[in-house]
Parts: sequence; C-alpha cells; structure tokens
Amino acid sequence: MMNLSEIARGVFQTQLQAMQMHLEGCIKGSDPIHLHDLRVANRRTRAALIEFKELLPEDIFQNYQQDFRWIHQVTGEVRDLDVVLSYYQILRKEIPKSWRPHLKPLHVLLNKKRMIAQEELSGILQSDRVIEILESWSDSLEKGITTGNSLSLEDAREYGSLRIVKRYSKLQKRGQDLSKKAPAEDYHDFRIMVKKLRYLMEFFRPSMDQEEFDKIRGNLKAVQDTYGVFQDTEIQLLNLRELSGEIFELDASVDTMLALGQVLGVLEKRLSQAKKKCLKQAYWLISDASVRSFQSCFQYPID
Repeated sequence: MMNLSEIARGVFQTQLQAMQMHLEGCIKGSDPIHLHDLRVANRRTRAALIEFKELLPEDIFQNYQQDFRWIHQVTGEVRDLDVVLSYYQILRKEIPKSWRPHLKPLHVLLNKKRMIAQEELSGILQSDRVIEILESWSDSLEKGITTGNSLSLEDAREYGSLRIVKRYSKLQKRGQDLSKKAPAEDYHDFRIMVKKLRYLMEFFRPSMDQEEFDKIRGNLKAVQDTYGVFQDTEIQLLNLRELSGEIFELDASVDTMLALGQVLGVLEKRLSQAKKKCLKQAYWLISDASVRSFQSCFQYPID
C-alpha cells in the first residue's frame, strides 16, 4: 500500500528530473522538443503543488508556486514561436504551390523573432535564479517536505480515488453546459478541467489497478488532444492576424498579403471542424458509459 507522501514525492521528483534533463537543450535552443518537455514538467509540478498543497508547509507552497510560474512565463515566448513555426510548415502546404513562395516574408519574420527570443531565454535559463530554484527544490524534496503531516500516511489509492471522482463529477456538470453556441472561452475552460483531471490521474497511477485505469486515462488523453487542437488553432489565428499587421507595415507585396489571407481561411475552416469534434468528445465524456467506467474503476458513486 502506498501512502500519500510517497505518491507526492514520486511525482515531484519525476518532474524535477525531467526539467533538469531538458534544461541544457533549452539553453542551446536547437530542438523545440526540449522546451516543450521542460514546460510540460513545469506545468505538472505546478499542478502537483496544488493537488498536494495540504502536505506542504505554506511557505514552501507559496515560494515554489511563484518560482515555477515564473519559469512558465519566461519560456512562453519561444514556445509560442516554435508552435507558430511548426504550423507554418503545415499550413503552407494547404495553399496552392504557386502561392507558397509569397509566404517567405512571414517565415523570415518568425525566424528573426525566435532568434531574438531564444537568445534572451538562454541567458535567463543560465541565471543564478533558475539554478537556485531547481537545486533548492531538489534539496527540499530530499529533506522530506511531504512527510510529517497528518495526511502523509493516508492510503494513496483511497485518497486519490475520491479526488478523481469528485473532479470528474465537476467536469461532467461543466460538459453539460457546452453547446454549439457556447463561446470559445467555455471550451478552453473545459479543456483545462480535462487536463487537470488527467494530471491528477497520472499522479495516483502507481497506487491503482492499472489495466482499467489506463483505459480511462487513454480516453481522457484523446479528449484533451482534441481540445488542444481547437485551442492551438484559435491561438494561431490570432497570432497570424497580428503578424499580418507587422508584415503589412514592412511593405509586404500584395501577393504576400493574399497568400496570408488564404492561410487564415484554412485556419478558420480547421477551427470550425475542431469545435464540432470537441462538442462530440464532451458528450461522450459525460455519457452514462463514461460514468459507469469511472464508478467501476474508482469504486465511488458519481453525484
């Protein structure tokens, strides 16, 4: 039987190791996967701090929430540009070949922005502050900051099952409010709730019977991925509109602006398609079949 302290420490250490492993790659900036994976580990650490808040001294919780939020913020610009550049490679293939050369000014602008942002980020990631955050967090974990609390010895499976079912119940109620006419913000809020539920499940996975558990977790990942496409597409639309303005101010040709317009049209179509898929996934996730799966796996009724 695993206790709550063991689960929390395992989660924190796993994510810390991932950040440490990818830090050098983020400093070099040659492969976007390093920054992506560091940010995922950072995001999971922040989620775990909230989930296991009652195990931690208040000052520890507050300090590291602030520190890891800062890392998320300073790495955001380069990651956003990496995503835009990856979309650029895909979207340019969606317009006729004769128009593709006219998108070159966009590619040049994106690469210039990323080079400047990466140079700044490399300096930040080599700073004393980042080194101190990771080293002090490692020291804190080694000192057993998740122990000595009244909850530390709680049965992790029992505690986690109840938390997961409560989180799913809230998600189910939110999903019932989604509709074709719901604003994009409602879809984004639902996506965040799905992500938090998935993270929570992953935190407690070592304490669960994993066959049934992993089936639910896999289905949840598919839902999150669908909503991620919707959000990413909307963000790329906003980014491209903003970049179109910058390119126009740089005296771009009429052909370049027309090519950008075609790319915007592709994104608009994708956004509409993604929204339909999101709604379908939401209805599936709150269905009676999904409720039965959660109740069977975690042995708690869904309110």
